[in-house]
Amino acid sequence: MAIVLSLIVAAVFGSGDFVGGLAAKKTAVVRVVAWSHLVGLGGVLIAAIVIENEFIWRDVGLGAIGGACGGVGVALLYRGLARGPMSIVAPVTAVTSAFVPATWGVLTGDRPGFGTWVGITVAMVAIWLVSSSDDEPLDGQDTESSRFDAAALLGALGAGAGFGLFFIFIDAADEASAPWTIVGARTLTSSVLLVSLAIAGRAAIPRGEGLGKLVLATGVLDTLANVLFLYAVDVGDLTTVSVLTSLYPIATIALAAVVLGERIAVTQRLGAGLAVIATVMIAIG
Repeated sequence: MAIVLSLIVAAVFGSGDFVGGLAAKKTAVVRVVAWSHLVGLGGVLIAAIVIENEFIWRDVGLGAIGGACGGVGVALLYRGLARGPMSIVAPVTAVTSAFVPATWGVLTGDRPGFGTWVGITVAMVAIWLVSSSDDEPLDGQDTESSRFDAAALLGALGAGAGFGLFFIFIDAADEASAPWTIVGARTLTSSVLLVSLAIAGRAAIPRGEGLGKLVLATGVLDTLANVLFLYAVDVGDLTTVSVLTSLYPIATIALAAVVLGERIAVTQRLGAGLAVIATVMIAIG
C-alpha cells in the first residue's frame, strides 16, 4: 500500500510541477507559488475540519518548520536553475531530496531488506537520469554564468536538503493530526510570500488568460500530494516513501511530452525504465 501511495504522490507532485510551470510562463514564479500555496491552504484547512482529526499545536509547528525548509529549498533551486546548468542542478537537487530523508529514516530505525536497498540504489540513479536534461543556457545567460562551480553545487545540495527536511518534519508529525501539519506548512509559506509580494508592490491576484485556473490547479495538486505523502509515511517507512516520491519528474516530463510535444531525452527514457525496475525491486523487498 505504501508503494502505491508513494507512486501516486510522485504522480501528483509531478503534475503539480507541470501545471505550475505553465503558470510561471505567464507571470512571476514567486507569485505562482504564493497564490497556489494560499489556495492549497484553503483546501487543506477545509479537509482538516471535515476529517476532524486531532489538532496538535506541536504538529502544526512541525509543519511550519518543514514549510520554511521547503521554501528555502525552492528559492535555492530557482536560483540554481537561473545561474547554473539545469542538466546538473536539477538532478543533484532531486537525488539530495531523496537521500536526506532516506538517511534520516535509516538512522531513526528504518530497516529495509537487501532487495529494497538495491531497489533504492537503482531508484537514486533513475532520479538523476529523469531529472537531467540537455538544455542550453537560458536566453541572456552566458556560458560563464552557467558553469557548475562550488557555489552552484552547494546551492543544489541546499535545495535538495531543504526539500528533504520538509519530508522529515512532515513525517515527524502524529498520524492523528493529519492533515493539520500541512495547514501549518502552507500557513507559513503563503503568509511569508504574500507579505513579500506586498512589500514589493506585486501582491495582485494573478491575471491572464487561463492563469487563475492554472494557479488553482497548482495549489490543489501540490497540497494534495503533501497530504497523501503524510498518509504514505504512516503506512510505510520514510526511507522507501521519500525515494519513490522523488521520482516525480517522470510525471512532469510525460505531461510535457504529451501536452506540449516536448522531446524526451534518451537518458530520461532510461531513467524512467530504471524507475520501473526499482519499484518492482522495492515491492519484492
